[in-house]
Amino acid sequence: MAIPTIYDLLTSSFAISLLQVVVTLLFTFLVVRFYRSIIQRAAGSVPSGLVASLQQIGSWAIWILGIIIVLSQLPFAINVLLLILFLGGVAIIVAYRNILTDMAASQFISTYQSFKVGEWIAVQDYYGRVIERNLIQTKILTPDNEIVIVPNSTLLKRSVVNRSRSGGLRVQIPVTVDSKFDLKNVEKKLLEIGEEMKTDLVPDAPPQVRVTQVTSQQAHLVLMLRITNPAKRDQLISDVQEKFYELLPELDARK
Repeated sequence: MAIPTIYDLLTSSFAISLLQVVVTLLFTFLVVRFYRSIIQRAAGSVPSGLVASLQQIGSWAIWILGIIIVLSQLPFAINVLLLILFLGGVAIIVAYRNILTDMAASQFISTYQSFKVGEWIAVQDYYGRVIERNLIQTKILTPDNEIVIVPNSTLLKRSVVNRSRSGGLRVQIPVTVDSKFDLKNVEKKLLEIGEEMKTDLVPDAPPQVRVTQVTSQQAHLVLMLRITNPAKRDQLISDVQEKFYELLPELDARK
């Protein structure tokens, strides 16, 4: 019987190691495909951009783990494995630092419940109703039917005013009349119209009227109301102005 030489032993050992590497890489590839499929199926109503980010982050993490296993099967020092693991983690954090910040901010918002979907908020120069909130961003529908997308991290850095919980929304309704009309009668009619809207007003917040400007030809007044439902703001302004100008001929002209 022939005795195996050192070359035969080395060749056999190399073949086994190579086979293990190939099997590990193939298994890693299959795990990545399975992971991406699971994330896609479980996504539901999650935005497609977030799904893609989760798939990519998870895929990188699985591949890094697979490569570490492969290197552990080869004659590498443990320090090299730790260095690769550290560099891979740093690369993921740097590449997705904004997304990770938004995800962390989402958890703070959910914990402290500063606002909910359906409530009206003001942030930066934007004001509207919250129509969606996910791990990355919050969508606001403005009174002009424009959708504003605000990153969750911005909501932690900026002051957010919850109009739905702040005792109602203050609405100023401007009206203009000819200077010949008695301003006292005009103010009285405006207050009466405001009282007719009491079902939409905040309790203990009666309507108020302010005269903003008076010229030789016109007088400008503002009816101030505090309403409970910000969604009715535009409709309420329209109704008040329509009622007022319908009653305008009944006002006594100044003598």
